[in-house]
Formats: sequence, structure tokens, C-alpha cells
Amino acid sequence: MSEATQQRSAFVTGATGCIGSALTSRLATDGWQVIALVRDRARAGFLTQWPNVRLVEGSLTESETLIAAMRNCQTVFHLAAKVHAAPGTPAAEFERDNVIGTRNIVAAAQENRIDRFVFFSTVAVYGDRDEPADETTLPAPTTDYGRSKLEAERIALAANELKTTVLRLPVVYGERDRGNVAKLIEAIRRNRYVIVGDGQNLKSMVAVENVVDAALLVASDERTVGQTFIVTDARTYSQLEIAATIAELLGKRRPINLPRWPLLLAGKAADVMKNLIGLKLPISSDRVRKLSSNTVFSAAKIERELGFIPRVALREGLVNELKQR
Repeated sequence: MSEATQQRSAFVTGATGCIGSALTSRLATDGWQVIALVRDRARAGFLTQWPNVRLVEGSLTESETLIAAMRNCQTVFHLAAKVHAAPGTPAAEFERDNVIGTRNIVAAAQENRIDRFVFFSTVAVYGDRDEPADETTLPAPTTDYGRSKLEAERIALAANELKTTVLRLPVVYGERDRGNVAKLIEAIRRNRYVIVGDGQNLKSMVAVENVVDAALLVASDERTVGQTFIVTDARTYSQLEIAATIAELLGKRRPINLPRWPLLLAGKAADVMKNLIGLKLPISSDRVRKLSSNTVFSAAKIERELGFIPRVALREGLVNELKQR
């Protein structure tokens, strides 16, 4: 390890999350000084198990705190965002955390003349689509979350003083995951999941270890400045493969298959019940459509231009996630 690498310092937002904690661990053990922005120091103490990690308590709205905390850092990894929000979350909350928060982080980075800025975004900027997408696909977000992240991307890339790279991620899984895969695991554990249709529809996913590898790669390569990259595992997985692998690792029977159209009808009925009397059921037409659709994204650009090779696949990544449960 070179002396230059040992002396590098990184500012990480969202450090207690799935990606943020994995990134903090890797940076610290590789000799980086890590300044981790956390909302609650008491809940973030586990980050200090790694050497060279300093916690700064604050939020994305506290400009003075951000400027002071970034001082003497060379690289910013901006992960903090409103992501796993309940349905009906006001658009203003996504605007506050994802757009205004990113604007504040970018301004603090400019004030400190940060060398590299890595922004973590989402394939939600492409909206709901059944066809494969890559970086040349025109973004068309259909949710407040997707719209806010696309606007945040634009803010980060428009900061000419920063050497910015954007990473667009599909569903992320691994240790400390609290998102869709965590919910799927719990549903299968409780025998509350069925495979919609034949289960052959394909899903792009990415193990958190692969995300961290990609983040460190783009942060150290000048060719990535001003660029956007999709990051996925080496291949897609079918709905059936995902569910069957989780069930096997849990020691459960594989979830049964049910035809799509009855489930879709049941989902529409649940939608009506929710709208009429406010009764929230564990099924909806939107959930059925999402489970049975293809959500495929190509990571060919980062593989072709930077030689990126995802090293973790579904089974290993799920094993790592299940260690925490």
C-alpha cells in the first residue's frame, strides 16, 4: 500500500446503511481516513470498530457542519438519501433529502475544493419499463424518489469544480440491507411469498461488495470524471432463482407458483379496499406487476471501459446478508 493511499481522506454520507457501512469498512481497512456523517452517533458506534473512522453527527441540511467536516478530505462518497420510504411519502421529503441535501453536499465539497465526488444514484431514474436499459436510455422517472435522484444527479454533474462520477444501482443486497431483499427474505421466512407466474422474468441486482468495488474503481480513475455508470452483478437472476435460493438458505420449501392474472385481480381488489376504507393489505396491483415484470439493466459500459468484473454473485451475497438475521 502506497504512502499516498494511506494518507487519503474520504467523507462518507449515509455511512450506517448497507452500502455506506461496507464502503466505510473497506476504506478504513485500506488505510483511508474516513469522516462518516451520521444522524445519531449512539446508533453509529459500530462504525468505529474499524481503524481511522471519525463520526460527525449532523444532517444534510447543516451546511456549516458539512463544510467543517469535509475539511482536508480528498474524496466525497455521497450515499445519504430518502430511499425506503412508505407509500404516500410527500414529494417534499424526497426534495428535501435528495435534492436540497445533495445541493448542500456539493456546495460544501466546492468550498473545500474536494478532488473527487462519487454520487450514488438509482435505476429508478429510468421509470417502470420492461425493456433493458443502459446509460444511453433516456431517463423517465415515474416516482418522486426517481425524479429527486435524477435532479440530484444533475446537480452533482453540473458542479464543474468537482470531478464527479455517478453510479446508478438496481436493487442492492448484502449485510445490513434494510430494503427490498430484506423484505423478501422475511416474507419467505414467514411463508408469505408466492412466485408470480412462472417466475422466469428477469431482475438485475447488485451485491453490496460489487458496489464498493465499483465506487473505489471510479474514484481512482480520471476517465470516469463526468461519467455515469450502471453497476450490476455479472448476470441477471429470475424471480424463481432469487426466491428459491433464499428459501434454500433459510431451510424453507420453495414458494409456490400462482398464475399472474388471479393475483393481479386480487391486487386490484386490494387497491379498491385501500382507497375506500383505508385497509392496507400485503398485496396490490402495483406489487404484482413489479414482481412479475423484467427489470434488466446493462453494466456493459463500466465492464468495457474500466475492466470492472463483479466478484460476488447471488448466493454468496445472500449468505452474507443472512449472517445478520
